[in-house]
Amino acid sequence: MGGVGDDGGTAAGRVLTLLHRSGPLTRAAVTAELGLAASAVGAALGDLTALELVRVGEPLRGSSGVPAGRGRPSPVVEVNPDGPVAVAVQLSADRVTVGLVGLDRGVGHVRERILRGAETGPGVLMPVLAEAVSDAVLQTDRRCVGVCIAMPGFIRESDGFVRSSLHLGWDEVPLARRLAGMVPSGLPIAVGRASTLAVLAEFRYGVGRDATSMLALNCERVGVGGGFIDAGVQLTGAGYALEAGHIIVEPGGLRCPCGARGCLEMYADARALARAAGRRHDGGRGDTVAEIFDGAAAGDRAAREAVRVTAGHLVTGLTSLVNTLAPERVVLMGFLADLYRAAEDFVRDGLMASSVVARTGHIEIVTGELRDAALVGAAERAFASLLREPRTVMPADSS
Repeated sequence: MGGVGDDGGTAAGRVLTLLHRSGPLTRAAVTAELGLAASAVGAALGDLTALELVRVGEPLRGSSGVPAGRGRPSPVVEVNPDGPVAVAVQLSADRVTVGLVGLDRGVGHVRERILRGAETGPGVLMPVLAEAVSDAVLQTDRRCVGVCIAMPGFIRESDGFVRSSLHLGWDEVPLARRLAGMVPSGLPIAVGRASTLAVLAEFRYGVGRDATSMLALNCERVGVGGGFIDAGVQLTGAGYALEAGHIIVEPGGLRCPCGARGCLEMYADARALARAAGRRHDGGRGDTVAEIFDGAAAGDRAAREAVRVTAGHLVTGLTSLVNTLAPERVVLMGFLADLYRAAEDFVRDGLMASSVVARTGHIEIVTGELRDAALVGAAERAFASLLREPRTVMPADSS
């Protein structure tokens, strides 16, 4: 995926990327931030305005109604909220979620479909994904510039080839190539690792915005994924790095779909919480998990013990990760955020007691703040070409 802070591309691409990531700025601030000549910024904004990617507003005004600051007032520029969209798809072990995301990162037209066991094979699921993408495109009259599927697994992102997705039972599936022939013509298809994309979004736009280094663990009910960003660079390891769910926390324990025994995700996801409470996981609806958390909050002894046991395994996994990576900030997302909120003192105190790195480095633990982190991250990937070369992706005569 490249560096998180990579600002490559044309002058117009750099300006568009800055506005996409930062929100509205004065033209003077854009010039100062990018270190470009004022004339280059002016030309870039002219191109972006002609392509209807950016709009230029009035200068900032103070309380007196006159332009703020001294000298010639600088107009405010921002991405066009009616500009192009990307189709972002989150494919997890039990559901497909699809949304349209704009350059202003607004997420709309979200649709969700719960999957049953027989529906997760590639032969059955591929048409479901194609239909979901096609339906999303029909929901808007704005130009769609790309699609990205965020999914769990080992993925070769250069061509969207899924080497393996354990919880879906996929092996050696050329997802991007097959899907390209089933969706509206000309739509580029990208495929990315869901946890990597979600962590990227949280780092850029959520609780990681001011962090130098960030370790994040994400759980969408089934399985645990992770991501690590240090000095603006995301650790990807050719798409396989930081498979946090497969850290061993119970040697000789339950067998994981990966073939090992005692993996973190067998002891710290929603299924594990339900099992610890003596309940049956409800296959994606989330009712059982919500009932356990509610019961624990109300003082139910069995529910509180289930939360404590599951949170204890999370602490064990975090200890190994924190001691290895020494992040400034740990972010827990999805189900793990709910688990942390239910046992905050237990997790924090447990990590500080078991990790000298956490204790001496004053590492903070927080919960993610983006509601649709994986969808926002998928859109980042789908917008990549547009943000590098706006005129190539949206030639003037197509506006």
